[in-house]
Amino acid sequence: MVRNKRGWIRILEATIAVMIVSGVLIVVYSEQADKGTDISEIFYGLQRQILADVSSRVDLRLAVLNTYNDSNSNDGNFSLINDFVKDRMPGAYNYSLRVCVLNDPLDHCKMSAASYIATLDRDVFAEEIVISSELGNGENRVYGAKKLKFFIWENRQ
Repeated sequence: MVRNKRGWIRILEATIAVMIVSGVLIVVYSEQADKGTDISEIFYGLQRQILADVSSRVDLRLAVLNTYNDSNSNDGNFSLINDFVKDRMPGAYNYSLRVCVLNDPLDHCKMSAASYIATLDRDVFAEEIVISSELGNGENRVYGAKKLKFFIWENRQ
């Protein structure tokens, strides 16, 4: 135990010094952590949010399950999904979507040849979600697992 006033003052000074140094270290560390945000986190966050929105909406789940040909612009189901994604995409990014039958051993759900060529010198990030059924209100039940694959890359001119 410290019995005199000088001892208490030294302990108080040391405590304040430790708190100041700790505060500076915390501020410096948090600023470095903010600057170090990896671009992949931004891409994956955007993809996950859009795919979660698709999986939570009845009309979009039905559109995925009823898509016949995702490379044909005449497929209204695929157009519905594509328009939904397009409305949520920032202009700084390009994307490609694929809807694939989950149990088809010949469909590897790769990006199209045109998208592949457009991304040769870029980092491409891919996320996917499986939509297996839509029970609806009991009238429009649809079963048949499909995968919605979402490719995204930075739009550089």
